[in-house]
Amino acid sequence: MNKVVVSFLVVSMILIVGVFADSGGMEQEIRDFVEESRGIVVENITEVNFSDLPDEVDIEKVENTSIVIYEVDYGEMPLFVITSSGMKKSVAPASVCDAKSLLHFGFDEEMAESDFLNMASGVQGSLEKGYVMLRDGSVTGISTNLEIVGSVAEGGVEIVIYKNGVEVGFRNYLSADSSGVEIDYDVQSKGIVNFKAGDVISVYLSSGDGVVLTDVTTIIEVTS
Repeated sequence: MNKVVVSFLVVSMILIVGVFADSGGMEQEIRDFVEESRGIVVENITEVNFSDLPDEVDIEKVENTSIVIYEVDYGEMPLFVITSSGMKKSVAPASVCDAKSLLHFGFDEEMAESDFLNMASGVQGSLEKGYVMLRDGSVTGISTNLEIVGSVAEGGVEIVIYKNGVEVGFRNYLSADSSGVEIDYDVQSKGIVNFKAGDVISVYLSSGDGVVLTDVTTIIEVTS
């Protein structure tokens, strides 16, 4: 059975400090305790409202504990019983959650050679042009959907991520052996491909000779 104790209280009149079960029947336990320890007959017990404390009760310090004050009426001067769970009230810190963002790249016309993809603004990326990162973080995912059209050649298509004009080594690979829609997606943990606030992320499509494609949609997931 859990017990309650008292913590750092001062009452200017009569104070009884007791140990009570931290469960139902608190008032009856207080009644029994007072009558046995003080030899008086209790007429009424009421819980004191902390927002309207009696003048007789002066709380100097209550730290990391949960208390309840009861006023005991027995026909004479005020008598108060103070109980406390003695258990620290701690507020769990807010969970630190990863913030994920998606960077959109694409090209809606036919492509017959390697080139940088456009950003959502319609501006084509380059070694210098791309999305500017707002916070430190990591690249944690990449997915691509495109269609192979026209003449089909052996080889494939690579979607390559660049950071500040340098390949980062994380990419999609799509087959170009036959016409039709191709997809690929890859994810990785944080801390592998990292970036700093202010770094520029762009995407380059590298295709084999003779590959013609269209309707490229690439999404880069960044986690910060």
